[in-house]
Amino acid sequence: MNESPKRALDSFDQAILRMLQQDNKTSQRAIAEAIGLSTPAVQRRIAQLEDSGVIVSNTAVIAPESVGQQITAIVESRLCDDRAVVMNRAKRYFAGVSEVQQCYFVSGGVSFIIVMLARDIAHFDQLVQTHFAGNEDIHTYRTLIVLDKVKVGLTVPV
Repeated sequence: MNESPKRALDSFDQAILRMLQQDNKTSQRAIAEAIGLSTPAVQRRIAQLEDSGVIVSNTAVIAPESVGQQITAIVESRLCDDRAVVMNRAKRYFAGVSEVQQCYFVSGGVSFIIVMLARDIAHFDQLVQTHFAGNEDIHTYRTLIVLDKVKVGLTVPV
């Protein structure tokens, strides 16, 4: 996922990506008409974009509040040790926590920036106790509760 695309993206590929990021359910026929290609050409290009790893997945984006996840929190955490075995163990651990929506291994005095969802404050407290306070690999952590989602980016500039 961290690699750059193996093939150059031309203007048609970029147009396809912009349209799919706006609405992944846009028909290939509609994309073809909008950008001036045939439907089979659009279909081939989408398949190539998927095969090359440019398109990573096709998913539904769900509003967390609509399924009872009322709290979004950002957690900064610092590992107790900088050894590779500890870093890799922590990466695997956080990747397996369903409430963790995003996890970034970062530089600058903090080891991870984690975005988590919780049903309510009591649930969030339980998550903090389990995954941070009770985690022997975590030296320190700081939690930030999101008050307003000003912008949630789901598209990549193309």
